[in-house]
Amino acid sequence: MSGTDADAAEALTWPSLLPVVTGMPQLCRAGLSENWLFKACGHRHWLALSAAYGLSSPDFRGTDGQRLYPAFTSIDLVAQGAGLGAVGENVRIDFALRLERIGRTRFRSTIAVSADGHPLAQLTMDSAFVHRAIAGANNSATRSGVALPCRLRLPAAHTTKPFRIHAWEMMLGFARTDRLVLASVTLDPVPHEDFNGADFLYFSAFQAMLDRAEWTWFRTTEGLPTSCRRSIFYLGNAELGDRIQLHLCGLREHGGASRDHWVEIQRESDGKLIGVAFSMRKMNADLR
Repeated sequence: MSGTDADAAEALTWPSLLPVVTGMPQLCRAGLSENWLFKACGHRHWLALSAAYGLSSPDFRGTDGQRLYPAFTSIDLVAQGAGLGAVGENVRIDFALRLERIGRTRFRSTIAVSADGHPLAQLTMDSAFVHRAIAGANNSATRSGVALPCRLRLPAAHTTKPFRIHAWEMMLGFARTDRLVLASVTLDPVPHEDFNGADFLYFSAFQAMLDRAEWTWFRTTEGLPTSCRRSIFYLGNAELGDRIQLHLCGLREHGGASRDHWVEIQRESDGKLIGVAFSMRKMNADLR
């Protein structure tokens, strides 16, 4: 396919890797692991980006030859059907991905996830290419463009604006002006679990920290929560050794059936906000 924008496609439909049959790596005490699902979808997003640039593997380079990485800027998970809590062993998980370009360095994949042929979840994943302006410094990551021509055309207009921490008004029923600090917890990411092979704090570690914080704050062993909806906005990263503070800024509880919360994620070292998450969580009995 030609690299000219006139010949480029509006979107790329990327076939799934081989279906996954669930076992212990994909499952948790509350059903399908949301953390595993993030990683599985993120990997497919990377591979689809490779296809969009005609690469056989995701080795992206800038105009000066610098290594570029697709960094997620937001992820929105919407559960479908019986939800993640209903998934047990030996369930076939399929992924259908559609990738589009939403800016010069920004891309969006919409991933339909099914379980034994039934809708399970839809993930919308936005990413931008970044490189380290200072070698070895995660906090110096800055956006950059891939040197190769892309097979996806630029949108005629910017139809989606990036999340701005001081610009949003309402998100999943929470109003920015109602912000409180109801509870806080400090977590210490470890290199073996929370950082990826590119040495960044991995995007799925943000989701894991949200679950750890929720367990610390509420700690209920009956009716374990799973996400009906989860929106995470990524605003920065962290260095190895940085501790991370999570602040519960909003909470709605609906009896014992569900809870919604708004959490801010902050570096302890300099107080910088590196993430904001809005979650709608359903309490599940063991459905498996």
